[in-house]
Amino acid sequence: CNSTDYFWQQQQQLGSSNVSVIGGINITAAIPDYQYPTLNKRLPDGTVLNHQYERGDEYFDDSVPFGGIYIDYINELVKISNGDIQNVTSTHISKGSLKRYPASSFTAAVQDVENGVVDMA
Repeated sequence: CNSTDYFWQQQQQLGSSNVSVIGGINITAAIPDYQYPTLNKRLPDGTVLNHQYERGDEYFDDSVPFGGIYIDYINELVKISNGDIQNVTSTHISKGSLKRYPASSFTAAVQDVENGVVDMA
């Protein structure tokens, strides 16, 4: 792609590990569906909700947190950001976007980004 590591090397030389790039923001992320082991929810009884389960009330219940490899990865990014990213909150997609795009929860999640309901999908 005709690129170099010039900018990376420049940042390394400046010792920019404590530089704030995005100002300590909080991010809300829409989770379009269960995809075990990458995205799921674990109920208090230990049941892991994954792609085999319909999107029921538990999916829309933010008191039952999302988990999985992607969530773990995002949490690690938050840690290494040294406060540049304060928090990433995972939530469900809106019922309005699901109604508009019933065939694709992923398109519905992107619609929530466009509508300003969440920051990323």
